[in-house]
Amino acid sequence: MKFPYEMYPWQEQMLSFLYATNNRDVIIESPTGSGKTIVSLYYALEKFPDKVVIYLTRTNSQGENLIREAKALGSSKVMSFLGRGEMCLFKSSGNEMSQGDPAEQSQYCRNLIERQKKSGDGCPYSPDYEGQWPLNIMSQTDFLRLGNQDFCPYYAQKKLLESSKVIVTTYSFLLNSFIRERFIEWIGVEPDDIVIIADEAHNIPDLIREMFSLKLSGNNFKNCRKELDQYGDYRIGNIYTSFVFEYLEEAFQNILKEGDRVIRPEDIRDELMSVFQMNSNEIKRILMAVAEYGLSIKESKANENRLPRSYIYNTSNLLLKMMEDDEDYNVRIVHSEEPGFISILYLETYEMLKFLRNFHKVIFISGTISPFYKFKNEMGIENSDDLTVRTDYLENNLKVLFVNDVTSKYTSKELNIQIMRDYIQKIIKNIERNKVIFCTSYEQLNYFLEADIEGRIFFERKGMSNEEFKKLIDTYRVKGGSLFAVINGRISEGIDLPGKLLELAVIAGIPYPAPSPETSSLELFYDMKFRRGWEYAYEAVAATRLRQAIGRLIRKPSDRGVAIILDSRARHFKKYLPNLYLSSNVVDDSISFLNQ
Repeated sequence: MKFPYEMYPWQEQMLSFLYATNNRDVIIESPTGSGKTIVSLYYALEKFPDKVVIYLTRTNSQGENLIREAKALGSSKVMSFLGRGEMCLFKSSGNEMSQGDPAEQSQYCRNLIERQKKSGDGCPYSPDYEGQWPLNIMSQTDFLRLGNQDFCPYYAQKKLLESSKVIVTTYSFLLNSFIRERFIEWIGVEPDDIVIIADEAHNIPDLIREMFSLKLSGNNFKNCRKELDQYGDYRIGNIYTSFVFEYLEEAFQNILKEGDRVIRPEDIRDELMSVFQMNSNEIKRILMAVAEYGLSIKESKANENRLPRSYIYNTSNLLLKMMEDDEDYNVRIVHSEEPGFISILYLETYEMLKFLRNFHKVIFISGTISPFYKFKNEMGIENSDDLTVRTDYLENNLKVLFVNDVTSKYTSKELNIQIMRDYIQKIIKNIERNKVIFCTSYEQLNYFLEADIEGRIFFERKGMSNEEFKKLIDTYRVKGGSLFAVINGRISEGIDLPGKLLELAVIAGIPYPAPSPETSSLELFYDMKFRRGWEYAYEAVAATRLRQAIGRLIRKPSDRGVAIILDSRARHFKKYLPNLYLSSNVVDDSISFLNQ
Protein backbone atom coordinates (compact mmCIF):
# COMPACT_ATOMS: atom_id res chain seq x y z
CA MET A 1 0.00 0.00 0.00
CA LYS A 2 1.33 3.42 -0.97
CA PHE A 3 0.70 6.64 0.96
CA PRO A 4 -1.42 8.71 -1.45
CA TYR A 5 -0.04 12.18 -0.75
CA GLU A 6 3.29 13.88 -0.41
CA MET A 7 4.11 13.34 3.25
CA TYR A 8 4.65 16.37 5.47
CA PRO A 9 7.43 16.24 8.11
CA TRP A 10 4.93 16.02 10.96
CA GLN A 11 3.19 13.10 9.23
CA GLU A 12 6.53 11.32 8.93
CA GLN A 13 7.00 11.98 12.65
CA MET A 14 3.59 10.46 13.46
CA LEU A 15 4.19 7.41 11.29
CA SER A 16 7.67 6.75 12.69
CA PHE A 17 6.30 7.12 16.19
CA LEU A 18 3.47 4.66 15.51
CA TYR A 19 5.83 2.02 14.14
CA ALA A 20 8.01 2.40 17.25
CA THR A 21 5.18 1.98 19.78
CA ASN A 22 5.26 -0.99 22.12
CA ASN A 23 2.18 -0.45 24.26
CA ARG A 24 -1.36 -1.42 23.39
CA ASP A 25 -2.59 2.13 24.01
CA VAL A 26 -1.31 5.01 21.89
CA ILE A 27 -2.27 8.67 22.40
CA ILE A 28 -1.59 11.27 19.72
CA GLU A 29 -2.45 14.96 19.95
CA SER A 30 -2.14 16.61 16.56
CA PRO A 31 -3.86 19.74 15.21
CA THR A 32 -6.66 19.81 12.66
CA GLY A 33 -5.36 19.57 9.12
CA SER A 34 -2.22 17.63 10.10
CA GLY A 35 -3.43 14.40 8.48
CA LYS A 36 -3.65 12.29 11.62
CA THR A 37 -6.65 10.40 10.21
CA ILE A 38 -4.97 9.05 7.11
CA VAL A 39 -1.64 8.44 8.89
CA SER A 40 -3.28 6.34 11.61
CA LEU A 41 -5.37 4.40 9.05
CA TYR A 42 -2.35 3.80 6.80
CA TYR A 43 -0.34 2.54 9.76
CA ALA A 44 -3.10 0.23 11.00
CA LEU A 45 -3.62 -1.36 7.57
CA GLU A 46 0.10 -1.74 6.87
CA LYS A 47 1.14 -2.94 10.31
CA PHE A 48 -1.81 -5.26 10.97
CA PRO A 49 -2.95 -6.73 7.62
CA ASP A 50 -4.67 -9.64 9.37
CA LYS A 51 -6.67 -7.45 11.79
CA VAL A 52 -10.02 -5.65 11.47
CA VAL A 53 -9.79 -1.88 11.93
CA ILE A 54 -12.67 -0.08 13.66
CA TYR A 55 -12.59 3.70 13.27
CA LEU A 56 -14.73 5.46 15.89
CA THR A 57 -16.23 8.93 15.50
CA ARG A 58 -18.52 11.04 17.69
CA THR A 59 -21.07 11.68 14.92
CA ASN A 60 -22.03 9.95 11.69
CA SER A 61 -20.95 12.93 9.57
CA GLN A 62 -17.40 12.84 11.00
CA GLY A 63 -16.97 9.35 9.54
CA GLU A 64 -17.25 10.74 6.01
CA ASN A 65 -13.66 12.03 6.24
CA LEU A 66 -12.37 8.51 6.91
CA ILE A 67 -14.35 7.16 3.95
CA ARG A 68 -12.66 9.76 1.70
CA GLU A 69 -9.20 8.87 3.01
CA ALA A 70 -9.86 5.14 2.55
CA LYS A 71 -10.70 5.83 -1.09
CA ALA A 72 -7.44 7.80 -1.47
CA LEU A 73 -5.53 4.81 -0.05
CA GLY A 74 -7.23 2.48 -2.52
CA SER A 75 -8.52 0.32 0.34
CA SER A 76 -11.13 -2.36 -0.15
CA LYS A 77 -13.87 -3.77 2.05
CA VAL A 78 -14.28 -0.50 3.92
CA MET A 79 -17.75 0.25 5.22
CA SER A 80 -19.72 2.58 7.42
CA PHE A 81 -22.00 1.07 10.04
CA LEU A 82 -24.96 3.00 11.42
CA GLY A 83 -27.87 2.06 13.66
CA ARG A 84 -31.39 1.08 12.74
CA GLY A 85 -32.63 4.60 13.43
CA GLU A 86 -30.45 5.97 10.62
CA MET A 87 -30.68 3.03 8.19
CA CYS A 88 -34.33 1.94 8.42
CA LEU A 89 -36.17 2.69 5.16
CA PHE A 90 -39.48 1.49 6.55
CA LYS A 91 -39.53 4.34 9.10
CA SER A 92 -40.46 6.75 6.29
CA SER A 93 -43.88 5.07 6.29
CA GLY A 94 -44.50 6.66 9.69
CA ASN A 95 -43.43 3.97 12.13
CA GLU A 96 -41.66 4.67 15.42
CA MET A 97 -38.22 3.14 14.72
CA SER A 98 -36.21 6.34 15.14
CA GLN A 99 -37.78 7.04 18.57
CA GLY A 100 -36.59 3.86 20.29
CA ASP A 101 -33.46 3.00 22.22
CA PRO A 102 -31.24 0.20 20.81
CA ALA A 103 -33.04 -2.60 22.67
CA GLU A 104 -36.47 -1.33 21.64
CA GLN A 105 -35.40 -0.86 18.02
CA SER A 106 -33.99 -4.38 17.91
CA GLN A 107 -37.19 -5.96 19.20
CA TYR A 108 -39.38 -3.77 16.97
CA CYS A 109 -37.35 -4.71 13.90
CA ARG A 110 -37.60 -8.45 14.66
CA ASN A 111 -41.36 -8.12 15.14
CA LEU A 112 -41.74 -6.39 11.76
CA ILE A 113 -39.72 -9.11 10.03
CA GLU A 114 -41.80 -11.89 11.60
CA ARG A 115 -45.03 -10.09 10.72
CA GLN A 116 -43.92 -9.78 7.09
CA LYS A 117 -43.18 -13.51 6.93
CA LYS A 118 -46.50 -14.49 8.47
CA SER A 119 -48.98 -12.04 6.98
CA GLY A 120 -47.12 -9.75 4.57
CA ASP A 121 -47.96 -6.54 6.47
CA GLY A 122 -44.61 -6.02 8.23
CA CYS A 123 -41.41 -4.53 6.79
CA PRO A 124 -41.11 -5.13 3.01
CA TYR A 125 -37.30 -4.82 2.94
CA SER A 126 -35.60 -8.19 3.01
CA PRO A 127 -33.03 -8.93 5.74
CA ASP A 128 -31.59 -11.78 3.63
CA TYR A 129 -28.76 -9.95 1.89
CA GLU A 130 -26.35 -12.37 0.21
CA GLY A 131 -23.18 -10.62 1.29
CA GLN A 132 -21.82 -9.22 -1.99
CA TRP A 133 -19.79 -6.00 -2.06
CA PRO A 134 -21.28 -3.77 -4.82
CA LEU A 135 -18.38 -1.35 -4.21
CA ASN A 136 -14.99 -1.66 -2.50
CA ILE A 137 -16.01 1.13 -0.11
CA MET A 138 -19.61 1.27 1.13
CA SER A 139 -20.82 4.53 2.68
CA GLN A 140 -24.22 5.13 4.25
CA THR A 141 -25.54 6.41 0.92
CA ASP A 142 -24.32 3.27 -0.86
CA PHE A 143 -26.10 1.02 1.63
CA LEU A 144 -29.31 3.03 1.39
CA ARG A 145 -29.32 2.51 -2.38
CA LEU A 146 -29.75 -1.22 -1.74
CA GLY A 147 -33.29 -0.34 -0.71
CA ASN A 148 -34.02 0.14 -4.40
CA GLN A 149 -33.43 -3.61 -4.71
CA ASP A 150 -35.77 -4.25 -1.77
CA PHE A 151 -32.94 -5.16 0.61
CA CYS A 152 -32.77 -3.76 4.14
CA PRO A 153 -29.68 -1.47 4.32
CA TYR A 154 -29.21 -2.24 8.01
CA TYR A 155 -29.11 -6.01 7.52
CA ALA A 156 -26.89 -5.56 4.45
CA GLN A 157 -24.44 -3.78 6.76
CA LYS A 158 -24.59 -6.64 9.26
CA LYS A 159 -23.88 -9.19 6.53
CA LEU A 160 -20.88 -7.31 5.14
CA LEU A 161 -19.36 -6.93 8.62
CA GLU A 162 -18.28 -10.57 8.38
CA SER A 163 -15.88 -9.83 5.52
CA SER A 164 -15.00 -6.18 6.22
CA LYS A 165 -11.49 -4.84 6.69
CA VAL A 166 -12.27 -1.32 7.95
CA ILE A 167 -15.48 -0.36 9.79
CA VAL A 168 -16.38 3.29 10.38
CA THR A 169 -18.94 3.78 13.13
CA THR A 170 -19.89 5.94 16.11
CA TYR A 171 -18.74 5.49 19.70
CA SER A 172 -22.15 4.18 20.77
CA PHE A 173 -21.44 0.81 19.14
CA LEU A 174 -18.61 0.18 21.59
CA LEU A 175 -19.51 2.27 24.64
CA ASN A 176 -22.99 0.74 24.96
CA SER A 177 -22.47 -2.77 26.35
CA PHE A 178 -25.81 -4.00 24.96
CA ILE A 179 -24.68 -3.12 21.43
CA ARG A 180 -20.96 -3.90 21.83
CA GLU A 181 -21.29 -7.62 22.49
CA ARG A 182 -23.55 -8.12 19.48
CA PHE A 183 -21.51 -5.84 17.24
CA ILE A 184 -18.27 -7.78 17.80
CA GLU A 185 -20.17 -11.05 17.40
CA TRP A 186 -21.47 -9.87 14.01
CA ILE A 187 -17.93 -9.02 12.86
CA GLY A 188 -17.03 -12.62 13.69
CA VAL A 189 -13.60 -12.08 15.27
CA GLU A 190 -12.19 -11.94 18.79
CA PRO A 191 -11.45 -8.50 20.33
CA ASP A 192 -7.70 -9.26 20.07
CA ASP A 193 -8.14 -9.33 16.28
CA ILE A 194 -9.39 -5.73 16.26
CA VAL A 195 -7.43 -2.46 16.07
CA ILE A 196 -9.34 0.60 17.31
CA ILE A 197 -8.73 4.13 16.04
CA ALA A 198 -10.66 6.56 18.27
CA ASP A 199 -11.07 9.99 16.65
CA GLU A 200 -11.76 13.10 18.77
CA ALA A 201 -10.92 10.81 21.68
CA HIS A 202 -11.06 13.61 24.25
CA ASN A 203 -14.86 13.24 24.10
CA ILE A 204 -14.93 9.64 25.38
CA PRO A 205 -15.29 10.30 29.15
CA ASP A 206 -18.18 12.74 28.61
CA LEU A 207 -19.82 10.45 26.05
CA ILE A 208 -19.87 7.52 28.45
CA ARG A 209 -21.22 9.71 31.26
CA GLU A 210 -24.02 10.88 28.98
CA MET A 211 -24.76 7.31 27.91
CA PHE A 212 -25.10 5.96 31.43
CA SER A 213 -26.75 8.97 33.07
CA LEU A 214 -30.50 8.83 33.72
CA LYS A 215 -33.12 11.57 34.05
CA LEU A 216 -36.58 11.76 35.66
CA SER A 217 -38.72 14.73 34.60
CA GLY A 218 -42.35 15.81 34.54
CA ASN A 219 -42.65 14.33 31.05
CA ASN A 220 -42.20 10.86 32.54
CA PHE A 221 -45.40 11.25 34.55
CA LYS A 222 -47.26 12.92 31.68
CA ASN A 223 -46.47 10.02 29.36
CA CYS A 224 -47.41 7.47 32.05
CA ARG A 225 -50.84 9.08 32.40
CA LYS A 226 -51.34 8.89 28.62
CA GLU A 227 -50.38 5.23 28.68
CA LEU A 228 -52.85 4.54 31.50
CA ASP A 229 -55.60 6.29 29.53
CA GLN A 230 -54.87 4.02 26.57
CA TYR A 231 -54.27 0.68 28.30
CA GLY A 232 -56.34 1.05 31.45
CA ASP A 233 -55.76 1.59 35.14
CA TYR A 234 -54.24 -1.44 36.87
CA ARG A 235 -55.01 -2.34 40.46
CA ILE A 236 -52.14 -3.39 42.73
CA GLY A 237 -53.55 -4.67 45.99
CA ASN A 238 -55.52 -1.76 47.47
CA ILE A 239 -54.13 0.92 45.14
CA TYR A 240 -54.57 1.74 41.46
CA THR A 241 -51.60 2.55 39.24
CA SER A 242 -52.99 6.03 38.55
CA PHE A 243 -52.80 6.84 42.28
CA VAL A 244 -49.25 5.43 42.43
CA PHE A 245 -48.16 7.93 39.81
CA GLU A 246 -50.02 10.76 41.54
CA TYR A 247 -48.06 10.02 44.72
CA LEU A 248 -44.80 9.67 42.78
CA GLU A 249 -45.31 12.99 41.04
CA GLU A 250 -46.19 14.69 44.33
CA ALA A 251 -42.94 13.43 45.85
CA PHE A 252 -41.06 14.51 42.73
CA GLN A 253 -42.47 18.06 42.95
CA ASN A 254 -41.70 18.25 46.68
CA ILE A 255 -38.06 17.38 45.99
CA LEU A 256 -37.83 20.05 43.26
CA LYS A 257 -39.13 22.76 45.60
CA GLU A 258 -35.95 22.74 47.67
CA GLY A 259 -33.75 23.91 44.80
CA ASP A 260 -30.72 22.68 42.85
CA ARG A 261 -28.60 20.30 44.87
CA VAL A 262 -27.11 16.84 45.24
CA ILE A 263 -29.35 14.42 47.12
CA ARG A 264 -28.89 10.90 48.47
CA PRO A 265 -31.00 7.82 47.68
CA GLU A 266 -32.04 8.07 51.33
CA ASP A 267 -33.54 11.52 50.67
CA ILE A 268 -35.64 10.12 47.83
CA ARG A 269 -36.79 7.20 49.97
CA ASP A 270 -37.74 9.53 52.82
CA GLU A 271 -39.85 11.75 50.58
CA LEU A 272 -41.61 8.76 49.00
CA MET A 273 -42.33 7.26 52.45
CA SER A 274 -43.75 10.60 53.58
CA VAL A 275 -46.12 10.82 50.61
CA PHE A 276 -47.11 7.14 50.42
CA GLN A 277 -47.23 6.67 54.21
CA MET A 278 -45.49 3.32 53.70
CA ASN A 279 -42.01 1.97 54.36
CA SER A 280 -39.52 1.84 51.51
CA ASN A 281 -39.79 -1.93 51.00
CA GLU A 282 -43.55 -1.67 50.47
CA ILE A 283 -43.00 1.14 47.94
CA LYS A 284 -40.42 -0.96 46.11
CA ARG A 285 -42.86 -3.87 45.89
CA ILE A 286 -45.49 -1.57 44.42
CA LEU A 287 -43.02 -0.17 41.87
CA MET A 288 -41.98 -3.68 40.84
CA ALA A 289 -45.66 -4.59 40.34
CA VAL A 290 -46.12 -1.41 38.26
CA ALA A 291 -43.07 -2.39 36.19
CA GLU A 292 -44.68 -5.79 35.54
CA TYR A 293 -47.77 -4.00 34.23
CA GLY A 294 -45.50 -1.87 32.03
CA LEU A 295 -43.90 -5.04 30.68
CA SER A 296 -47.33 -6.31 29.62
CA ILE A 297 -47.90 -2.98 27.81
CA LYS A 298 -44.60 -3.46 25.95
CA GLU A 299 -45.83 -6.87 24.81
CA SER A 300 -49.20 -5.44 23.77
CA LYS A 301 -47.50 -2.73 21.69
CA ALA A 302 -45.31 -5.36 20.02
CA ASN A 303 -48.45 -7.32 19.08
CA GLU A 304 -49.94 -4.09 17.69
CA ASN A 305 -46.92 -3.72 15.36
CA ARG A 306 -45.68 -0.71 17.38
CA LEU A 307 -42.44 0.23 19.10
CA PRO A 308 -42.35 -1.91 22.28
CA ARG A 309 -41.88 1.02 24.65
CA SER A 310 -43.72 1.50 27.93
CA TYR A 311 -43.25 4.73 29.87
CA ILE A 312 -44.82 3.02 32.88
CA TYR A 313 -42.16 0.30 32.70
CA ASN A 314 -39.27 2.72 32.20
CA THR A 315 -40.36 5.22 34.86
CA SER A 316 -41.00 2.65 37.59
CA ASN A 317 -37.60 1.04 36.96
CA LEU A 318 -35.93 4.46 37.00
CA LEU A 319 -37.46 5.26 40.37
CA LEU A 320 -36.34 1.91 41.75
CA LYS A 321 -32.82 2.77 40.59
CA MET A 322 -32.96 6.21 42.21
CA MET A 323 -34.04 4.72 45.54
CA GLU A 324 -31.30 2.12 45.58
CA ASP A 325 -27.99 2.51 47.40
CA ASP A 326 -25.16 1.29 45.18
CA GLU A 327 -21.39 1.11 45.21
CA ASP A 328 -20.86 2.95 41.91
CA TYR A 329 -19.51 6.49 41.90
CA ASN A 330 -22.70 8.30 40.97
CA VAL A 331 -24.81 11.11 42.40
CA ARG A 332 -28.47 12.11 42.23
CA ILE A 333 -28.86 15.74 41.22
CA VAL A 334 -31.92 17.98 41.44
CA HIS A 335 -32.55 20.79 38.94
CA SER A 336 -35.51 22.86 40.05
CA GLU A 337 -35.67 25.41 37.23
CA GLU A 338 -38.39 24.68 34.66
CA PRO A 339 -38.51 22.07 33.31
CA GLY A 340 -37.29 20.50 36.55
CA PHE A 341 -35.72 17.07 36.71
CA ILE A 342 -33.74 14.66 38.88
CA SER A 343 -30.79 12.92 37.27
CA ILE A 344 -28.25 10.25 38.08
CA LEU A 345 -24.76 11.35 37.03
CA TYR A 346 -22.00 8.76 36.80
CA LEU A 347 -18.68 10.24 37.93
CA GLU A 348 -16.36 7.30 37.38
CA THR A 349 -15.54 6.40 33.78
CA TYR A 350 -12.49 4.13 33.90
CA GLU A 351 -14.37 1.08 35.22
CA MET A 352 -16.85 1.34 32.34
CA LEU A 353 -13.99 1.52 29.82
CA LYS A 354 -12.10 -1.61 30.90
CA PHE A 355 -13.37 -3.44 27.81
CA LEU A 356 -10.87 -1.44 25.71
CA ARG A 357 -8.08 -3.53 27.21
CA ASN A 358 -9.30 -6.55 25.24
CA PHE A 359 -8.43 -5.08 21.82
CA HIS A 360 -5.13 -5.68 20.05
CA LYS A 361 -4.25 -1.99 19.81
CA VAL A 362 -6.10 1.24 20.56
CA ILE A 363 -4.98 4.51 18.95
CA PHE A 364 -6.51 7.62 20.51
CA ILE A 365 -6.23 10.73 18.31
CA SER A 366 -7.43 14.28 18.90
CA GLY A 367 -6.42 17.88 18.44
CA THR A 368 -7.24 18.70 22.08
CA ILE A 369 -6.50 15.68 24.27
CA SER A 370 -4.00 17.23 26.70
CA PRO A 371 -3.34 17.18 29.56
CA PHE A 372 -2.53 13.56 28.84
CA TYR A 373 -2.52 12.58 32.50
CA LYS A 374 -6.17 13.66 32.91
CA PHE A 375 -7.19 11.64 29.86
CA LYS A 376 -5.30 8.59 31.14
CA ASN A 377 -6.86 8.90 34.60
CA GLU A 378 -10.38 9.05 33.20
CA MET A 379 -9.73 6.26 30.71
CA GLY A 380 -7.97 3.97 33.18
CA ILE A 381 -4.83 3.85 31.00
CA GLU A 382 -1.71 2.81 32.90
CA ASN A 383 0.88 2.41 30.14
CA SER A 384 0.80 4.18 26.80
CA ASP A 385 2.98 5.67 24.09
CA ASP A 386 2.23 9.41 23.82
CA LEU A 387 2.99 12.00 21.15
CA THR A 388 2.26 15.71 20.85
CA VAL A 389 2.69 16.85 17.25
CA ARG A 390 3.92 20.37 16.51
CA THR A 391 3.39 21.66 12.97
CA ASP A 392 5.11 24.60 11.36
CA TYR A 393 1.88 25.83 9.75
CA LEU A 394 0.18 26.16 13.14
CA GLU A 395 3.20 27.99 14.53
CA ASN A 396 3.35 30.36 11.55
CA ASN A 397 -0.34 30.79 10.61
CA LEU A 398 -2.07 31.20 13.97
CA LYS A 399 -1.76 33.99 16.49
CA VAL A 400 -3.69 34.05 19.78
CA LEU A 401 -4.01 37.46 21.46
CA PHE A 402 -5.49 38.40 24.81
CA VAL A 403 -6.23 41.68 26.55
CA ASN A 404 -5.44 42.70 30.10
CA ASP A 405 -8.30 45.07 30.98
CA VAL A 406 -11.38 42.85 30.96
CA THR A 407 -12.56 39.57 32.46
CA SER A 408 -15.69 37.44 32.41
CA LYS A 409 -15.25 36.67 36.11
CA TYR A 410 -18.68 36.56 37.73
CA THR A 411 -17.84 39.11 40.45
CA SER A 412 -17.09 41.77 37.80
CA LYS A 413 -19.82 40.77 35.40
CA GLU A 414 -21.80 43.95 34.70
CA LEU A 415 -18.89 46.32 34.14
CA ASN A 416 -16.85 43.89 32.08
CA ILE A 417 -19.60 42.83 29.69
CA GLN A 418 -19.93 46.49 28.63
CA ILE A 419 -16.17 46.64 28.00
CA MET A 420 -16.43 43.40 26.00
CA ARG A 421 -19.28 44.86 23.96
CA ASP A 422 -17.11 47.88 23.09
CA TYR A 423 -14.20 45.61 22.11
CA ILE A 424 -16.43 43.50 19.90
CA GLN A 425 -17.99 46.51 18.19
CA LYS A 426 -14.51 47.94 17.51
CA ILE A 427 -13.27 44.61 16.12
CA ILE A 428 -16.31 44.19 13.84
CA LYS A 429 -16.03 47.76 12.56
CA ASN A 430 -12.28 47.82 11.92
CA ILE A 431 -11.30 44.26 10.94
CA GLU A 432 -13.04 43.45 7.67
CA ARG A 433 -12.65 39.69 7.85
CA ASN A 434 -15.16 36.93 8.43
CA LYS A 435 -15.31 36.23 12.12
CA VAL A 436 -17.05 34.21 14.82
CA ILE A 437 -17.67 35.71 18.26
CA PHE A 438 -17.80 32.86 20.78
CA CYS A 439 -19.86 33.65 23.88
CA THR A 440 -19.48 31.74 27.13
CA SER A 441 -23.27 31.34 27.55
CA TYR A 442 -26.60 32.07 25.87
CA GLU A 443 -27.17 34.73 28.52
CA GLN A 444 -24.07 36.56 27.31
CA LEU A 445 -25.02 36.02 23.66
CA ASN A 446 -28.49 37.49 24.30
CA TYR A 447 -26.89 40.57 25.87
CA PHE A 448 -24.89 41.16 22.69
CA LEU A 449 -28.01 40.48 20.62
CA GLU A 450 -29.81 43.30 22.44
CA ALA A 451 -26.79 45.64 22.48
CA ASP A 452 -27.35 47.08 18.97
CA ILE A 453 -23.98 46.00 17.65
CA GLU A 454 -23.56 47.34 14.12
CA GLY A 455 -22.44 45.35 11.08
CA ARG A 456 -23.54 42.28 9.12
CA ILE A 457 -24.14 39.99 12.06
CA PHE A 458 -25.71 36.58 12.54
CA PHE A 459 -26.74 34.93 15.81
CA GLU A 460 -26.99 31.28 16.80
CA ARG A 461 -30.13 30.99 18.91
CA LYS A 462 -30.88 28.53 21.70
CA GLY A 463 -33.11 25.67 20.62
CA MET A 464 -32.48 26.12 16.89
CA SER A 465 -33.66 23.17 14.82
CA ASN A 466 -31.16 21.44 12.52
CA GLU A 467 -32.85 23.06 9.54
CA GLU A 468 -32.64 26.54 11.07
CA PHE A 469 -29.01 26.01 12.02
CA LYS A 470 -28.11 24.80 8.52
CA LYS A 471 -29.82 27.85 6.99
CA LEU A 472 -27.85 30.12 9.34
CA ILE A 473 -24.50 28.58 8.38
CA ASP A 474 -25.35 28.54 4.66
CA THR A 475 -26.29 32.23 4.77
CA TYR A 476 -23.08 33.09 6.62
CA ARG A 477 -21.03 31.12 4.07
CA VAL A 478 -22.56 33.14 1.22
CA LYS A 479 -22.71 36.62 2.76
CA GLY A 480 -19.92 36.55 5.33
CA GLY A 481 -19.76 38.88 8.31
CA SER A 482 -19.78 38.28 12.07
CA LEU A 483 -21.38 35.16 13.50
CA PHE A 484 -22.23 35.08 17.22
CA ALA A 485 -22.24 31.58 18.71
CA VAL A 486 -21.95 29.81 22.06
CA ILE A 487 -18.65 28.13 22.85
CA ASN A 488 -18.83 24.35 23.30
CA GLY A 489 -21.77 24.33 20.87
CA ARG A 490 -22.28 23.13 17.33
CA ILE A 491 -20.13 25.82 15.72
CA SER A 492 -17.14 25.53 18.05
CA GLU A 493 -16.87 21.76 17.62
CA GLY A 494 -18.46 20.53 14.43
CA ILE A 495 -18.47 23.12 11.63
CA ASP A 496 -15.76 23.60 8.99
CA LEU A 497 -15.27 27.18 7.77
CA PRO A 498 -11.95 26.93 5.91
CA GLY A 499 -9.88 29.63 4.28
CA LYS A 500 -11.45 33.09 4.00
CA LEU A 501 -14.75 31.88 5.49
CA LEU A 502 -13.24 32.34 8.95
CA GLU A 503 -10.11 34.34 9.73
CA LEU A 504 -10.88 35.78 13.17
CA ALA A 505 -12.27 34.20 16.33
CA VAL A 506 -13.22 36.40 19.28
CA ILE A 507 -13.72 34.58 22.59
CA ALA A 508 -15.70 36.66 25.07
CA GLY A 509 -14.25 35.32 28.31
CA ILE A 510 -12.73 32.12 29.67
CA PRO A 511 -15.31 29.34 29.16
CA TYR A 512 -15.12 27.71 32.57
CA PRO A 513 -18.03 25.37 33.29
CA ALA A 514 -20.85 27.20 35.04
CA PRO A 515 -21.17 26.47 38.78
CA SER A 516 -23.61 23.58 39.17
CA PRO A 517 -24.19 20.49 41.30
CA GLU A 518 -22.72 18.39 38.46
CA THR A 519 -19.48 20.36 38.25
CA SER A 520 -19.12 20.48 42.03
CA SER A 521 -19.64 16.71 42.21
CA LEU A 522 -17.02 16.13 39.53
CA GLU A 523 -14.57 18.46 41.30
CA LEU A 524 -15.02 16.56 44.56
CA PHE A 525 -14.65 13.20 42.78
CA TYR A 526 -11.50 14.27 40.91
CA ASP A 527 -10.00 15.64 44.10
CA MET A 528 -10.76 12.45 46.00
CA LYS A 529 -9.42 10.12 43.28
CA PHE A 530 -6.61 12.11 41.68
CA ARG A 531 -5.97 15.15 43.93
CA ARG A 532 -6.66 17.42 40.96
CA GLY A 533 -10.22 18.63 41.57
CA TRP A 534 -10.13 22.22 40.25
CA GLU A 535 -7.73 21.42 37.42
CA TYR A 536 -9.81 18.54 36.02
CA ALA A 537 -13.30 19.95 36.62
CA TYR A 538 -12.67 23.56 35.57
CA GLU A 539 -9.27 24.46 34.11
CA ALA A 540 -8.83 21.50 31.73
CA VAL A 541 -12.43 21.79 30.51
CA ALA A 542 -12.00 25.51 29.80
CA ALA A 543 -8.71 24.81 28.01
CA THR A 544 -10.34 22.23 25.74
CA ARG A 545 -13.19 24.60 24.91
CA LEU A 546 -10.73 27.39 24.11
CA ARG A 547 -8.66 25.16 21.84
CA GLN A 548 -11.74 23.76 20.11
CA ALA A 549 -13.00 27.25 19.31
CA ILE A 550 -9.57 28.49 18.19
CA GLY A 551 -9.19 25.33 16.12
CA ARG A 552 -12.02 26.51 13.83
CA LEU A 553 -9.50 28.96 12.31
CA ILE A 554 -6.99 26.44 10.97
CA ARG A 555 -8.64 23.59 9.09
CA LYS A 556 -5.78 22.96 6.65
CA PRO A 557 -2.10 23.99 6.40
CA SER A 558 -2.82 26.98 4.15
CA ASP A 559 -5.34 28.61 6.50
CA ARG A 560 -4.38 31.68 8.50
CA GLY A 561 -6.17 33.24 11.45
CA VAL A 562 -6.18 35.26 14.67
CA ALA A 563 -7.96 34.47 17.93
CA ILE A 564 -8.68 37.23 20.43
CA ILE A 565 -9.48 36.25 24.02
CA LEU A 566 -11.26 39.03 25.89
CA ASP A 567 -10.16 37.99 29.36
CA SER A 568 -7.03 38.79 31.34
CA ARG A 569 -7.14 35.29 32.88
CA ALA A 570 -6.05 33.86 29.51
CA ARG A 571 -2.44 34.20 30.73
CA HIS A 572 -3.04 31.12 32.89
CA PHE A 573 -3.57 29.03 29.75
CA LYS A 574 -0.17 29.61 28.16
CA LYS A 575 0.76 25.93 28.59
CA TYR A 576 -2.25 24.98 26.45
CA LEU A 577 -1.86 27.85 23.95
CA PRO A 578 1.79 28.26 22.93
CA ASN A 579 0.87 30.98 20.39
CA LEU A 580 -0.62 33.21 23.12
CA TYR A 581 0.47 36.86 23.37
CA LEU A 582 -0.67 39.88 25.38
CA SER A 583 -1.84 42.71 23.08
CA SER A 584 -2.32 46.39 23.84
CA ASN A 585 -4.08 46.92 20.49
CA VAL A 586 -5.86 43.79 19.25
CA VAL A 587 -7.24 45.51 16.13
CA ASP A 588 -3.85 46.68 14.81
CA ASP A 589 -2.09 43.45 15.83
CA SER A 590 -4.74 41.31 14.12
CA ILE A 591 -4.72 43.33 10.90
CA SER A 592 -0.92 43.29 10.79
CA PHE A 593 -0.77 39.50 11.18
CA LEU A 594 -3.55 38.77 8.69
CA ASN A 595 -1.97 41.05 6.09
CA GLN A 596 1.40 39.25 6.21
